[in-house]
Amino acid sequence: MPKQQVKIPSLLITTVMVGISSLEGTLFATAKPCPLCGGKPQPYDTKKKLYVTLKTPMGRKKIMVNVRRFKCKKCGNLIYAQEPFYPDTRIGSAIVDMAISLSRLHSYSHTAEIMKALGIEIDRGSVRNYALSNLPIPPANFLYGMQLPNSFISLMTKEISGSKGSVSSNEILASSGYPSAYKPPIDGKNTSAEFQKRKNKH
Repeated sequence: MPKQQVKIPSLLITTVMVGISSLEGTLFATAKPCPLCGGKPQPYDTKKKLYVTLKTPMGRKKIMVNVRRFKCKKCGNLIYAQEPFYPDTRIGSAIVDMAISLSRLHSYSHTAEIMKALGIEIDRGSVRNYALSNLPIPPANFLYGMQLPNSFISLMTKEISGSKGSVSSNEILASSGYPSAYKPPIDGKNTSAEFQKRKNKH
């Protein structure tokens, strides 16, 4: 069976590229009290993390963000700043949201093809893992005929000005729903995995 061709409006591709690229160099430096003892976090170092890899006309482009790490003054526990990543994931939460959102309507393979057509580097296996995870189903709206998560739409439509890191880290976290603080429900309700199980039964 021939692979279904994915046609994406060039304006949307450009908007996605510009929106995601605006994250480059953004510093996330706000931490909550130590989850172990409630102690005050003290700045320790800053770690670069990969948000996503884009495929541009000039080649692959890694979008990196900076996440400050802290040490608890009381117990020495290492604490990460609030960051735009779900726990135990390797790419940015808005990208994960997009994989989950699109996979509600499409197969894992076709979801990966749509994301690749938008310039986002991802494979079928990763899409499947996110779709079958206990991560939440993101609120979404249709844009250019595609069901895109609000977190991703917000990222695309932020006003971009100035140099690298000009997008507010607080705005990014708020529009993403503070993903690093996410805790899956014990009963698994309202998760992507629950939806996919129901979908596969029909």
